[in-house]
Amino acid sequence: MKPPLGCLVALALGATALLPRTANADGSQQWPPPVVEKTTSQATGPSMAMVGSGIGIFALSYAPAVVVAASSGLPADRDLYVPIAGPWVDFAQRPGCLPGTSCVGENTDRALLVVDGIFQGLGAVTVVGGFLNTAHETKTVRTIALVPKLRLAPARIGYRGYGLMASGSF
Repeated sequence: MKPPLGCLVALALGATALLPRTANADGSQQWPPPVVEKTTSQATGPSMAMVGSGIGIFALSYAPAVVVAASSGLPADRDLYVPIAGPWVDFAQRPGCLPGTSCVGENTDRALLVVDGIFQGLGAVTVVGGFLNTAHETKTVRTIALVPKLRLAPARIGYRGYGLMASGSF
């Protein structure tokens, strides 16, 4: 007895439903697809972040020195108008404490001059270092490696025939 055509079609469709949707010819498909990375680095000029931070450090330490130089009555404090070297010259020319008086104020002023001189010098060195140090721009390009795919699906062939259709990308 010959099985009806409808049963054969249903059996063929059921069998194709059990087949995997995609397959590679060599069976080495990876999921997720492999990512290829290419990284390049290029010099873009002076390190502007370093130059900017050096200018900021110098400005924050030089501004109080200018305010003290403008408002102080002590002749040695006029040297604070000179950037970088001014605090050190003022430190060397300051008069000492008078005998019998408290030196707390003078010692505090000397300590502040040392701190100010260090930060002015640090700011200047950072600016120069920023121009001598080059910044680099790093660029990473990621691409997905294409993997060949093969798809099998039921298809109608001719007027009354059915079969499998294969499609893919290589």
